[in-house]
Amino acid sequence: MSIYSGYAAVYDASGQLGFSLRMIGYLEELLERFPPPGKRWLDLACGTGTVGVSLARRGYQVTGIDGSEQMLAEARRKAEAAGVEAIWMQHDMREFTLPERCNVATCLYDSLNYMLTSDDLSAVFGQVARALTRGGLFFFDMNTAFALETFWGGQAYFDDQGDLAVAFNTRYSPSRRQTTVTVTWFERDRATGLYSKSSERHTEQAYPPEHVSTLLVDAGFEVLAMYDCFSLRPPHEETSRILWVAKLAKGRAHG
Repeated sequence: MSIYSGYAAVYDASGQLGFSLRMIGYLEELLERFPPPGKRWLDLACGTGTVGVSLARRGYQVTGIDGSEQMLAEARRKAEAAGVEAIWMQHDMREFTLPERCNVATCLYDSLNYMLTSDDLSAVFGQVARALTRGGLFFFDMNTAFALETFWGGQAYFDDQGDLAVAFNTRYSPSRRQTTVTVTWFERDRATGLYSKSSERHTEQAYPPEHVSTLLVDAGFEVLAMYDCFSLRPPHEETSRILWVAKLAKGRAHG
């Protein structure tokens, strides 16, 4: 099973929604410090659309891109229920094209940790540079090696909500700075009372923060800030998640 296919239907209910809701408030704080130069917003790895729908409610013209059609189906339903319009497109974020450039881009919830090589990560940064106007802003967060080793380094988590139970089993490779998470969920059929079992395997790669910043600069960005995520403090050795703010350098918009 490909990632975020079957899991899409239970993604929000499995506890993932809380991160997106928290990120919305944090983004509002960041936008006060770094106002974007326009209203066209690209949300990469948009998932079930929680952030994108919130931005559309605030008047942004949102384009959401995700690799999972099942996640996008959830995003479309969410946008329709909220009465907002947004464009939802299925693409690999290493290879996509937009009809017009955007003024600001996001890639949230450690989605870039799914890029397992520096070449993959660099490809995404290059695509974002091509998608932005000059001076466009790019906000993204990534898990650190400290987070993967400390919180995803062999631990198991279980959440039983009655009709839905979700288990997370993690394994970390110090030599590769890589974590594999097996997500297993059990859904109860209310008609029969029986549970069905499904699972997906997710892999995340940690990168040294300075390497990420170097790749950004190579793609034409200027790094404006790095934060210990959900704060305005600089990252430290036990930071679990870093939020980058980058700006496409003037004169560096790609044709």
